[in-house]
Amino acid sequence: MPADRRKLAKYLLLSQSLGLDGTNALRAGMHVLAPPPDDAWLSAALPTMPLSLYARPEIGGTRITYQWLKQLKQHECLYRFRFTADELYNLCGALDIPQPFKTQNRSIFSNIEALCILLARLRTANDEFELSMQFDRSQSAISKVVNALVQYLDERWAHLLDFDTDGVLAPQRMQEYADAVHGAGAPLDSVWAFLDCTIRHICRPFLHQRVAYNGYKKIHALKYQALNLPNGLIGHLYGPMEGRRNDNALLAESDLLGKCELHARKPNTDNNTPPAARYFQVFGDPAYGVSPLILSPFAGPGERTRAELAWNECMAAVRIEVEHGFAGVLAKWPFLNAWWKHRIYSSPIGRYYRVGALLTNALNCLRPNQTSQFFQCQPPPLEEYFHDR
Repeated sequence: MPADRRKLAKYLLLSQSLGLDGTNALRAGMHVLAPPPDDAWLSAALPTMPLSLYARPEIGGTRITYQWLKQLKQHECLYRFRFTADELYNLCGALDIPQPFKTQNRSIFSNIEALCILLARLRTANDEFELSMQFDRSQSAISKVVNALVQYLDERWAHLLDFDTDGVLAPQRMQEYADAVHGAGAPLDSVWAFLDCTIRHICRPFLHQRVAYNGYKKIHALKYQALNLPNGLIGHLYGPMEGRRNDNALLAESDLLGKCELHARKPNTDNNTPPAARYFQVFGDPAYGVSPLILSPFAGPGERTRAELAWNECMAAVRIEVEHGFAGVLAKWPFLNAWWKHRIYSSPIGRYYRVGALLTNALNCLRPNQTSQFFQCQPPPLEEYFHDR
């Protein structure tokens, strides 16, 4: 037997005979087989590190119930879950979460417990073991219920983020939004929403890395397209799509302009009305161009006239308020910004951001946000926002 194979066989025999008892026995055995180091200090025994230091924390805390939530102080409940106890009870009913809520591994949760665990997970970027220490559930059960509830909510309420013409994007609401934008300082009275995309950083996938790579941000990412409304809600969210796609690719794939052509018509107009006066418009980046359905700032080569600069400045002033929509989702749910935990093929990370936007809309229905206050445009009540198709 060659010397290398004899050495390998001896190592395997030794490694199987040594117990992992928290000592350095196995490491010492490896030092026996290894050649002597060049420096004497490299051969010194390493300090013993008991395996108990790496043990997982014990399950503890209190199971979440409505009675326990009522015992919490209001500011503590808001800090943990972003909602008060009564708001959580109403939100649980509005979201139509089954009672009880069961996962694939047969864990059973009450609907309000499942919702609170999801909110607590989105509320922090820390490990799930911390939630296990607080809410008397195993880490695996917490992971299962979070992913199961995210999938359920995304499928159950997907229509609310897909140009909901029976709700926040009903044709009769377009005039209300356009009046709010114009009243806040926009020079036009026909802009009803603001269009933009957001890039969400993810872990480098082990497959199809180039597809997920975004050359602009120099990261691997997923991309979403959203319509932000003056009432503070995200009225339309399309995605996720591959990080390499540009904004116009998402616009084409979502067929947003086709939906606007059908539903964003001004009242008292017909096919004989000039297209520029027939539709309400959304406002976006210069890359989107200009059409009867979409407007963008004056851009391109050459100097801008004073009138063009003034127009751009007025539109930028109202648009910046609506840009808080993306920032608000991440501010409320820091887990969505923890890219090192977002692994494709391991978790439904594409659904996380969608559900985060949905829950942010729910929060804004209960307590109107800064955008709604700036435009003086109130969102609908919670029960009205969550409606069936």
